Amino acid sequence: MQESFSALDFEARFLALLALSTVRASGLPHVRIGRSPGLGEWISLLRDLRSRLNETEPGSPGQRVAQAITDALVLYDEGIPEAPPGLRATKNLRDHVSHGGAIPDGLSPVVDALVRAVSDIIAKCLSDAVLTLTDDGDQELRPAVTWDDTDVSLWPFMYAKPDDSWYVYARYTGNRPDYLAFAAANYRAQPDNEGLVTSLDLLLKPKREPQDPREVFRAEVENDLKAFTDVVGAPPQYFDHQHGFGYEWGKSVSEGTQQRRDYFRAGPDGPEWQDEQGWVPYRTYLRKLTNWPIVASRLRHKLEEVERQLAQEETDQLGWQPDVSNHREAHVEVTEYDGGNPRRKSFSQLIDDVDADLGVETGQTQVFFVNGEAGIGKTRAMVKAALNRAREVERVQGDRPLFLYVKSTGRVLDDLDAAVNHAVALTQNLTAERVKVLCGKGLIALLIDGFDELLGGAAYSDAIDSLQDWLNALGGRGVLVVSARSSYYMNQYRSSVQRASKAISASVRHSIAQVLRWTPTEIVSFLSDYGVPAAQFERLSTGDRELLGLPFFSRAFAEMCRSGDYEESDAQGPSFTDRLLNHYLAREERKLAYHTGGAATLLNRDELRHTFEHVAEIMVDGREREIDSSDLEFAAATALDIDDLDDREGLRERLQVLCGLATDSATRGPTRFRFQHEVFFDNFLAGIVGRHLRADRVAAFQRLLSRSEWRTGTVSGVVAAVDTGVLIGALTGVRLPDVQSSSSSRDTVANNLGALWSEVIRKTAEMPDHPIVDATFTSPLDLSHTKAGHASLVNCRLESLTLPAGTGWKLQLDRTRVKKIAAGAEQTDLSGLRGVRHGDLVELLFRPSHFFYRRPDILEALRTRGVGIIDAPGTASAVVPVRVEATRHYLKNLVEYASSTLILKDNQQPDDHRLKWTQEYPDEWKPFLERLKEAKLARPEKFSAKGSRKIKLRLQFGAANILDEESEVPQIQDFWAAAKG
Repeated sequence: MQESFSALDFEARFLALLALSTVRASGLPHVRIGRSPGLGEWISLLRDLRSRLNETEPGSPGQRVAQAITDALVLYDEGIPEAPPGLRATKNLRDHVSHGGAIPDGLSPVVDALVRAVSDIIAKCLSDAVLTLTDDGDQELRPAVTWDDTDVSLWPFMYAKPDDSWYVYARYTGNRPDYLAFAAANYRAQPDNEGLVTSLDLLLKPKREPQDPREVFRAEVENDLKAFTDVVGAPPQYFDHQHGFGYEWGKSVSEGTQQRRDYFRAGPDGPEWQDEQGWVPYRTYLRKLTNWPIVASRLRHKLEEVERQLAQEETDQLGWQPDVSNHREAHVEVTEYDGGNPRRKSFSQLIDDVDADLGVETGQTQVFFVNGEAGIGKTRAMVKAALNRAREVERVQGDRPLFLYVKSTGRVLDDLDAAVNHAVALTQNLTAERVKVLCGKGLIALLIDGFDELLGGAAYSDAIDSLQDWLNALGGRGVLVVSARSSYYMNQYRSSVQRASKAISASVRHSIAQVLRWTPTEIVSFLSDYGVPAAQFERLSTGDRELLGLPFFSRAFAEMCRSGDYEESDAQGPSFTDRLLNHYLAREERKLAYHTGGAATLLNRDELRHTFEHVAEIMVDGREREIDSSDLEFAAATALDIDDLDDREGLRERLQVLCGLATDSATRGPTRFRFQHEVFFDNFLAGIVGRHLRADRVAAFQRLLSRSEWRTGTVSGVVAAVDTGVLIGALTGVRLPDVQSSSSSRDTVANNLGALWSEVIRKTAEMPDHPIVDATFTSPLDLSHTKAGHASLVNCRLESLTLPAGTGWKLQLDRTRVKKIAAGAEQTDLSGLRGVRHGDLVELLFRPSHFFYRRPDILEALRTRGVGIIDAPGTASAVVPVRVEATRHYLKNLVEYASSTLILKDNQQPDDHRLKWTQEYPDEWKPFLERLKEAKLARPEKFSAKGSRKIKLRLQFGAANILDEESEVPQIQDFWAAAKG
């Protein structure tokens, strides 16, 4: 039946093109047709042309063709009476079949008869006409039919070639017309004859502008369908119809290819698709295309398996009993990208924000960076959110989006596409390309767990590229929730944006969600579920009580208490972290006993600890959190200081029983080892770093310092285990040029130096007498309770600095940039602070709430308090005009905003209420935008959004580059000349 309807489509096309040619030959006004008509438009066109041709002289070719149209339409309009109700209209049955519907029994012969009857009508019309072909010297021959003395030229709608092949106009594809080819080598052709193309263009409707809303929607539909099209089939073929447009295409399904014909329009309430009952939202079409309930069911099944696997690993690898506590929802502090506007929310409220962003067209893709320490519960929170939503969609089948949980397994993957394809493999309906489509339409949000580890070093070497493909594909829509095990990936991402020579093409809005530790009340409540009394928690040291704010450690403490492995007297012994590691090592040690239940083991506890420390080092050097079993054997041999593991008989074989050794069920690759939890990795890495420092292996220490960012557990472990003097000596000996030459490695070292120095300062409550050099402090450096005799920071970067309290302290900044400085309101004497570049500051705070944002105000506040400023104007005559100050202010904040686009209302004010920095110079904002546009540093773009009209302003260069007043780029030079002129 598909073939019969295709033949009917061609008959309507041929008859309409014959009628159009006859209208022209009869001297009647020409009727322009769509550039890619479909059956609906051909039928509508035939009805119009019939009325026009009925006005021609009796017996003329116009009357002959009009009669043929009338006879054909009578048959078409009679429909298929034998079809079921609702499918009796010819077009309804044709659309039903084109949408993949079941073919009713016994109807194929009926449709075949209709096709033959229409063919007979056309043949009768042409029976007494004479066909001629004219050769004008081109490759194409011009056909014409003649009745009596009237010639009806079919060119340029049809042409022939000397080899007896024929060509009939089909549609436009790109910038060239497509012709159906008959008796030719290929079934379609795009003629090279520019004269033919020019003549054809005059007979078609004008091409729509790229920014026309209908054309934007059409381009989106075509791009979306390509993601679902059979890779070996033809690309989707566009056609016009009376309400909008349509596509003929082959959907890839498990049985092969399902041929479809779908209709779309820009409806009154947004983009729509026509199903058999009428017009419905385009999102409904995509759900039907993907078989939404089945996708939800399979994702639910996969997420339940993830939950079971997490619980099973706790039992098998940690010896924990089944969890008996009630689920406790994680809480987050959500801030803007620069740390401003903090809001405390539950994780479910964060998910509500995701839903809200998915439900509206904002013009910018929302990226949530979910940061938190290892063991704080990010994975559980994300899995729970995704699972709850999958169950809801499966049960209710409403309009709610799904959350696709993408898990980091420790193995480095080439890119995010590979990770997403792995995550959706079970659905059988989805691929990474289809997920991009669904994300862009607000039907799916990606929840990427451990993205910094998922891509290994690639996520650091160019943090933009790691997400760029997806951000570009989403086109300023959708939501990505990117979980990282620290703030480092996010900071590296921002640095990559700021370093970019040109503005990135993606349109992005960022938010940060920092997962918070449990409060003491929450910890006690959790422990009570395990029968652990509050007094037992309260007897712990201050550091251990803080540590139990991480849910993993609270669970470990509860399990130790429940199993009798923790006694009240232990509160006075080693730290809880050490006890947890010892418990882990003891469990693994027992597996290496010579005989079951025997005391002697192939590796004692110290040797096993040393082995795991070398494992962590190998993982860092390899930039992934899994290693092959051969690497595990090498680590054991290194720990034992032997050349051949077989020197210790039986050890090679028994190593295979250690927890963490498993084969990936998806890839069925070699056996690989990973730690059950990142907490163990962090602490064993701290162990090997400590060994290197105590043995004065400075080169090994510096190598590890440059390989990966150290999280809180590693940093605190190193500072606790190494003599402070030894550690300070090692830190002061690090210089970035001596460590690594690549920018990503330098950033890694600088961030690790900043974290280590912060922990040393916290531990000792004083700044070192030695200069702190080349460190980046990504977290606030709070010196309010710190002694600072003669401290100095050299070539450092600080996000936020809180100054020491009182007076008498000295802090020298040398080539050091600080974004935010805070001090107490009572501190009127800050003369101990020297070397400040006030131009670097975006905020000055005198607690609790006296803020300064404008550079002149910051300068005056610092001068009044005696701060040593090195970039202050020399004289009063050097006062900077307000227009220039405002320009610098806006650009500095755009750098922090880390986006290449701004969404503006009709009045040019930002649509994003969070951008309060745009209000600091209220009379300068609009002129600033105009200068950007006049210098061709920004261009306005229209986009579709509900409500009042909005404009997307896209920067053509990175904001940091525009801020460079000494730039050699002509557009930037013109911009600053206008600002200063």
